[in-house]
Amino acid sequence: MIEHRKGISIAVLLIVAPPLVTLIATAHQMIGTGGDGLIRARAVTASAPPATQAPASAPAASGAPGATPGATPGATPGTAPGTAPAPTAAAAPPKPPAPVPGRSALDFSASRPAWETFLRDADPAAGKQLAANGKPAAGVQACVACHGQAGITPSGGIFPNLAGLSSEYLAKQLADFRSGARVQPLMNTVARALSEQEIGQVAAYYGTLAGPPMHVGEFGGDAARKLDVQGDGARALPACANCHGLRGMGEGPLIPRLAGQSREYFTDQMNAFRSGSRQNDDVGVMRAFSQRLTDAEIQALAAYYAGPAPQQR
Repeated sequence: MIEHRKGISIAVLLIVAPPLVTLIATAHQMIGTGGDGLIRARAVTASAPPATQAPASAPAASGAPGATPGATPGATPGTAPGTAPAPTAAAAPPKPPAPVPGRSALDFSASRPAWETFLRDADPAAGKQLAANGKPAAGVQACVACHGQAGITPSGGIFPNLAGLSSEYLAKQLADFRSGARVQPLMNTVARALSEQEIGQVAAYYGTLAGPPMHVGEFGGDAARKLDVQGDGARALPACANCHGLRGMGEGPLIPRLAGQSREYFTDQMNAFRSGSRQNDDVGVMRAFSQRLTDAEIQALAAYYAGPAPQQR
């Protein structure tokens, strides 16, 4: 019995001892009786920059030719004996480093794109006049010449329909044309001839135009419908509807509506993404997705989103 109790006591001691030792060691360190350790904050001191000293002039040797008897070594001529020489002017302190452009590490405010200011207080009525008349003094033709009277291109082709697109998306695209982030010679010339205020006005005007009802999905077959609704996980292709809305009817201010765009324009833009000649997509997603599609799938999607040919208005 005694040996049994002794075994139990030893077992309890082995269980309790390690946590107790750890607790005592922790308290020892927290109280500060454990010493400074290997790293001491007070041992790390900033080194002072070396002082800039003026070169000391050699003292005149006693008895040298031209030396004045009784003169203090190092004294400036004309200084009375026993008088300390005038202190040398201290070197100018080094200039502080120039600030690095950009946001500081403490700036947690949201970054806003510059084109947002174009839309601030933008007048859609002024944009309508500009779209109808252009800016002849700057060589800018009327927007309606290519994009139709109500933002619907009557003949299709490579000119996009602007009706149904958000003012935010249009302002961003015009800003990209203006900066060269998106390259199309005609639109680069037009956007650079417009002021920031005029870009905001045109974008605000076209943003008020609702796209006409479209019978999307009548063409393109099952391949296009599957890409729109399901995508293709094996090729890392999400459903087109995830971003552009079901049947391309639009989703979010910066995601363009695809419904009603002509087959020619859709194909032209997809090929531009594939080749890299258009690079203003967000983090390159369209460039990546377009390269995973076959030519036949791009043609099928173009027919799927185009629907019936637009009627001239």
